[in-house]
Amino acid sequence: MDEGSGAVEARRSDAHDVGPFMRAAVTMSGARRGFLIVGRGNELTVAAMGDTSSVALSSGRLGTFDIDEATVREVVSTGRGRTRHSIVCLPIALPDSNDGAIYLEMPDGAAPARVEDLEWLATAFSAAAIANNFHGQIGTAHAAARAADDSRLGWDMIPALAWIGAPDGGFEDGNKQWFEYTGLTRETAVGFGFVSAFHPDDVDKVIKVWTDLCTSAKPGGVEARMLRHDGEARWFVLRAVPLLDDDGNVIRWYGVNTDIDELKRIEFELAQSQLVMAVAQRIIETGTWSWDMATDVFTCSPECASIVGLDANEITFETLSARVHPDDREMVAEAHQRALQGEELNVEHRFLLPDGTVKFIHARGRLILDEVQSPRAYIGTIADVTETRLAEEKIQSSLEDAQRAQASLAEAQKLSHVGSYRIKPSKREVVWSEETYNIYGFDTSIALSFEMISERVHPSDREMVAAVSDRGLRERQPWEIEHRLLLPDGSIRYVHCVTRVETNPEEEPEVFGAIIDITERVKSEEALQKAQADIVRMNRLTAMGAVTVSIAHEMNQPLMAIVTNAATCLSWLDRDVPDVAEAKLAAERLVEEGKRAGDVLLNVRSMARNSGPSMDMVDIGEVISHVLRMLRTEFRIRQIDVFVSVSTGIPAIRGDKVQLQQVLLNLMLNAAEAIGANDGARRIDLTAEADGSRSVVVRVEDTGEGIDPIASERIFEAFFSTKQQGTGMGLAISKSIISAHSGTLSARPRAGGGAVFEFSIPFAGESR
Repeated sequence: MDEGSGAVEARRSDAHDVGPFMRAAVTMSGARRGFLIVGRGNELTVAAMGDTSSVALSSGRLGTFDIDEATVREVVSTGRGRTRHSIVCLPIALPDSNDGAIYLEMPDGAAPARVEDLEWLATAFSAAAIANNFHGQIGTAHAAARAADDSRLGWDMIPALAWIGAPDGGFEDGNKQWFEYTGLTRETAVGFGFVSAFHPDDVDKVIKVWTDLCTSAKPGGVEARMLRHDGEARWFVLRAVPLLDDDGNVIRWYGVNTDIDELKRIEFELAQSQLVMAVAQRIIETGTWSWDMATDVFTCSPECASIVGLDANEITFETLSARVHPDDREMVAEAHQRALQGEELNVEHRFLLPDGTVKFIHARGRLILDEVQSPRAYIGTIADVTETRLAEEKIQSSLEDAQRAQASLAEAQKLSHVGSYRIKPSKREVVWSEETYNIYGFDTSIALSFEMISERVHPSDREMVAAVSDRGLRERQPWEIEHRLLLPDGSIRYVHCVTRVETNPEEEPEVFGAIIDITERVKSEEALQKAQADIVRMNRLTAMGAVTVSIAHEMNQPLMAIVTNAATCLSWLDRDVPDVAEAKLAAERLVEEGKRAGDVLLNVRSMARNSGPSMDMVDIGEVISHVLRMLRTEFRIRQIDVFVSVSTGIPAIRGDKVQLQQVLLNLMLNAAEAIGANDGARRIDLTAEADGSRSVVVRVEDTGEGIDPIASERIFEAFFSTKQQGTGMGLAISKSIISAHSGTLSARPRAGGGAVFEFSIPFAGESR
């Protein structure tokens, strides 16, 4: 084939791949038209444009078509899609280290539909472009072989089990990860032999979903277990996207299977936590409820349904409001209205059960706002306080007949943990019931004084109690107050005081009151709050996806190095006189970084299985040198000075070289980020020295913002981060790696400002 005919065939190949993709993207999003944009270096050009009916190849500039160039450059540079101002722009990977984007214009401010499917379609097209050598590298046999190697490498670098299917649903090919995980060969998997890779209990489900997708020619997916080559079954989410021709027929299927086994485990643990929460609610007779204001869906716990005496399916905000006692409805409605305006709901009222029984309910709640401070949900708790309220009413009644029924009152007080007292302030006389003595922890034989009583009030509450009581006496008005008591053994009790002021025949004030021990109720409320916090934490773990976060965090550096070396190699080869020697060096570095990326994936998988690292003799100086080479440009851009001190003659250690590079790389990047916009010294000190004859110590010191004392105890916990965009996985992974090497990793503030991170690993027992 001559050069001219090769170019024609390349253009035809481009049109064959681009046309179905462009039409599918426009149709799927509901856009007016779409553009395929290709970036070569710093130059962006429109490679194709089209709508649902036609697609035309092009080579114009972005300004010609009124395209938002800033958005396109952001998407191409970051590799993340953007949706703004009726525009959808998604990244596309192309061969020859070129990056591109699909740019869709929505009509009349319409919001794009099925963005997730668009992202999968873009991923499928990227894989197709790489696999089909999109730009038509047709020439010598050597160039064709190199193109095949490059496309296969790009296919194998997808961090998931990727595969290609025929129009009828048969298996055609998979990437390296697919075959390594399943242990199948292409010969055994081709056609419908791939079904043997699924757990026997899930085969029927997978076949049904796959058959439905092939029949409808629509994207979709399913969750199922896949059998690893060693027989272990793990959960995966299977996602498939079709590439269609002009008539809507399937040309090919592209799919990606993502490991969600860890997510499934977390979901199981969450279900267990919810069960514990339900048992706790039954014990403390407190239920929870929530109202999703966006969907108008009301949900409540089983204990909540039991308290109000209604079936959970019958409970709505309206049905609960209708059951409030008629005399309390206005009060409750006002309390809810204030809560919907931002105040905390805290109201006690009567509730009519379907059988006519009256309960006293204590409702608490608060409004939840979304990221733009708009009301998102209304959540709260209800507690059955009927017994407490009836006891309080009984005590109030008993106080009026205290002199006539002291014996029965004392017994009632003992049963309900409520004491009574009478105080004559002018004569400083105090008369307490037996239960009040018990609550305050005094012996009944002791004559009480104002000073003794005041000393039992918690020091932090004394000023408040004194102010409330003084005002009540001065204004001759009743008062109620909750405060703490500090007993001699150091224990704390919570009490609720109900007091009224009477005038005796001498026209002097006389105080009558009741004191209720509410310690158990307060502890129950604290237990409920802790249980709710545990549920919130489990939801956050589920949403983040631990496996995905770990892999993304650890793969970033080797992938960036691969891209850089690949670009360097192409640059040397694109010269008028290709510099083969330099290109070979760049290619060797590319292979090295590819192996490192593979090792990182193996290490992450090993950590997920709690297996140990791959141990070998390691020179800590080589680890430091390799990391510094990778970060040289990063430190130059950030204008950070790095001072390195490596002692001579440090014996070798036994360890996993790649994992140790991961740890040091993470500590150095954390130090650089901590320095940030520091106007003072911008310096990192990296030291490696022997700690006697026992271990090697590597120390990273920075002049950044230092360590928050409050956060210092949690910085090595998974998902805890003090950075706004942090994942909270870096230090947790680093600590697990060092622990697997029988070492220690610690952090402390640096004298003069900044932080010091240090790890030590025992020597191997013999020196190089």
